[in-house]
Amino acid sequence: MILLPRNPLSEGVAGAAAKSYPRLTVVSSTTKEATLAKAEELARAGLPAQRFLEATREIVAGAVPSDTFFYAATDPGSGLAMGAGTTTLPHEICSTFWDHEFFVPDYTKFAELADGRRHVADLHAATGGRPERSPRWREFAGLLGIDAELRATLTDGGLTWGIVQLNRTTGASAFDGDELDLVDSLLPHLARGLRAALTSEPAAGAVADRGPGMAIVDRDGELVSMTGEAEAWFADLATVDLGERARGPEPPYEISQLAISARRRHELGERPPRMRMRTIGGMWLLAHASVLGDSDQVALVIEPAKASEVAPLIVEAYGLTPRELEVTRMIARGTKTSEMAAQLFLSPHTVRDHIKAIFEKVGVSSRGELTATLFADHYHPGLDQAFRAGASA
Repeated sequence: MILLPRNPLSEGVAGAAAKSYPRLTVVSSTTKEATLAKAEELARAGLPAQRFLEATREIVAGAVPSDTFFYAATDPGSGLAMGAGTTTLPHEICSTFWDHEFFVPDYTKFAELADGRRHVADLHAATGGRPERSPRWREFAGLLGIDAELRATLTDGGLTWGIVQLNRTTGASAFDGDELDLVDSLLPHLARGLRAALTSEPAAGAVADRGPGMAIVDRDGELVSMTGEAEAWFADLATVDLGERARGPEPPYEISQLAISARRRHELGERPPRMRMRTIGGMWLLAHASVLGDSDQVALVIEPAKASEVAPLIVEAYGLTPRELEVTRMIARGTKTSEMAAQLFLSPHTVRDHIKAIFEKVGVSSRGELTATLFADHYHPGLDQAFRAGASA
């Protein structure tokens, strides 16, 4: 579901006349206030993740111009891009991009930004005005003619829900301090909105009877073989770039990234990666990958996600507290308020306060609606019953 339109930078912009931007020594208070207001409004709009990220790009572009951009929702558990996103970076550099991110020591990596006190950084500033110190910069300056780079993570509640990269071409100004401050002020609103966006679109047209699919990917990120089920799941993940590469030798963007992560974890002796993602229709999937023996090939399995895999993500996205999660599980089991109070050693009044808070966060008005929204809407038919069975065990 990453959008991959043709990128003019990949067609020789490095040799074209360089663009120039006015040096923004001060972002006007009017511009900042207007941009913040738009971000706050977007965070409350209740858009699905894809539309939210497209709107985010428009808001940021109106205040911080760039020549290329990359916005992606990420699985907060693995940090991997999970499907929704928009970019002008060409698909051909996908493997190189993630090879650098996972294998090559560098400045302003997304994982470091997510863990830092500030979740936005400029590569020129991070390298002391010498971006050539960055292996990533050296690679992509030659391939795409890009120079200035701004990176940010959409982090909320201690988890990262999305990543952003903006670039300007050679000869353009670097992203200055005022622009970074503006982006920094937008991030809490955008992170909160993307977190909510993951729960705003219930699954539609889910395929309940399709089983797991398997594919083999080589060191260059090309498909060696795949089952029919894998091909069908891959098609469900792809969007506007279907016409160019849906049946080609490369797997979808998300799967390529997972394969590269698997090779890196294998080198480090770590557990193979797993990630959650959503199809075009909103169905939750689980994908995991492992290196085959001593080879460079990676085996990938993609299948419908179990409730136990998705429930933590949904809970985090709605911002439920541990106590609210306990109450929600009891609601899913059909537990009465008085029984909840006895089991949790709380007064019925306190339990009702928790239920009210849960309803407000999820945006529902009844217990039945809560159960349907949290469980049935986000998986596929029948998994809400599976969750209830697990919760009562």
